[in-house]
Amino acid sequence: MTKSPKSIINRSEEIFSSMALVMMTGITVVQVFNRYVLQNSLDWSEEIARYLFIWAVYVGCSYATQMNRHLEVTVVRNMFGGKIAKPVTIAAYLCTLVFCVCATVWGIKFILFLSSTGQKTPALEIQMYWVFLSVPVGMGLMALRTLERTWGVITGKYDPAIMEIN
Repeated sequence: MTKSPKSIINRSEEIFSSMALVMMTGITVVQVFNRYVLQNSLDWSEEIARYLFIWAVYVGCSYATQMNRHLEVTVVRNMFGGKIAKPVTIAAYLCTLVFCVCATVWGIKFILFLSSTGQKTPALEIQMYWVFLSVPVGMGLMALRTLERTWGVITGKYDPAIMEIN
C-alpha cells in the first residue's frame, strides 16, 4: 500500500511536533535532576529545550490547522447563522493565509540574513538560522493547510455552520 505525499506530510507534522515536545521534556527533566540532585548543571540543556519548543510550536501550528484545532472567534458566525458563516469563515481564512505567507517570506529573508552573518547559538554553537528555519517551515505548512481548509469551505467539503469536516 503506497502512501500519498499528503498523508506522509500529515503524519510527519504530528510525529515531529510530538517528538520535539517529548525530547524537550526529557532534556528538562535531566537538567533538573543534574542541577538539584547532582549539583552540576548542563550548559546546553536549556538552549536545546527552548529550540525544540520553538520548532514544536511552529510545526504544531500547521498540524492544529489540519485538525481544525486553532482557537477562533466565532461570535459573528454564530450570531448570524448559516448564511453568513461561509463568507465570514473564508474571510478569516484569507486573513490567516496572508499572515502565514508574510511570515514565511519574512522568515526566509531573515534566514538568508542570518546565514550571511554566520551567527551561532551561545551554548550549542550551531548556526542560528537552524533555529529560525522553524518560522518559514511552520508558517509555510500552515499556509498550505489554511489554503486547503479555505478550498474545503468553498467547495462544501467543510461546513462552517456546523464546525465539522464532512
